[in-house]
Amino acid sequence: MTAALLLALLLAADPRARLTELEARKAAERAAARVLADRERSVLGTLEEVERGWRDAEARARAAEAARALSAERLAVAEREEQAALARHQAIVARLRPRLAALDLMARAGEFRLLVSASSLGDLVSRRTLLAKIVEGDAATLRGAREALLEQERLTAARRTEAVRQEALALEAAGRRADASGKRDGFRATLAAVRGERQLHERAAQEAEAQGRKLAEFIEALPAPRSGSAPYSGFASLRGRLPRPAGTRIDVGFGKVVDPRFRTVTVQKGVDIAARRGEEVMAVAPGRVAHAGWFKGYGNLVIVDHGEGYHTLVAHLASMTAAAGEDVAAGSVLGTVGDTGSLKGAYLYFEIRENGKSLDPKDWLSP
Repeated sequence: MTAALLLALLLAADPRARLTELEARKAAERAAARVLADRERSVLGTLEEVERGWRDAEARARAAEAARALSAERLAVAEREEQAALARHQAIVARLRPRLAALDLMARAGEFRLLVSASSLGDLVSRRTLLAKIVEGDAATLRGAREALLEQERLTAARRTEAVRQEALALEAAGRRADASGKRDGFRATLAAVRGERQLHERAAQEAEAQGRKLAEFIEALPAPRSGSAPYSGFASLRGRLPRPAGTRIDVGFGKVVDPRFRTVTVQKGVDIAARRGEEVMAVAPGRVAHAGWFKGYGNLVIVDHGEGYHTLVAHLASMTAAAGEDVAAGSVLGTVGDTGSLKGAYLYFEIRENGKSLDPKDWLSP
């Protein structure tokens, strides 16, 4: 039975998990209603709050599922070890059975009768020595049988303990997955509210522009490279020859963009590149990671300092593999494409800045 099927069965069978999911979905509807009702509150802030709650729940669910899977592996090992111990005990008992029968016959015949039937003194000594060795060997085999039995009983107890633990972890994983599903629905409901109502959409666009200005200030405030660190230069010579960090076509270009539904106008400081969720995002040139973390409105954001005032930014990453302060070569993996902090799903947002000023990436990327 696969882990997904097991979790589905447990979820269907456990009313607590179902209750958790329903409570999470009620919270989702409340979050969406709060965005619609609270006109003074930041739309991006509310979205970030709901999204973080969902992603934290997802992380907890994945951790619980991983623990359950590890417990299942341990249970399988415990079952194999228990069966091996049982087989060892049964093999020893099978070897002992004829020996015990022979000892029983000898006990009924009497050791004295066996010894006095010896034809000579030498034969008597030989019989006595051989009998002692037989008895000693049989006693050792009996001790081995007892040890095998004790080992089997220990492994059986361990297997039962792990089975109970595995069942508890499976129930916990099902509950956490239900919670994550409810929070995901909450995020989608909140996002749909922002996308569906003009006033909320316009506020979100205005906040996004304000966050773009804050990002520019953030880049200007980034500390200069440490003295003695590896210098980077020559980025300007790469104009028109930079590889795409991920994906293929540019979906939304640089500059003014008109929303097709609400006809609102926003200004793009970078470009939206169509890319598959989970696709690796590469550094377009050598540099040092100046920032790798969450930035409101941009989700998971990585900024690379290429020297001489040039920076590139990749945003909305699902994961980040680069860390602040790390030197990266052209083609180094910075993270993966995702939709963190995104209002429209999975894609890659890409910027190039010179001394804080936004440049049109289309002029820099190779055709």
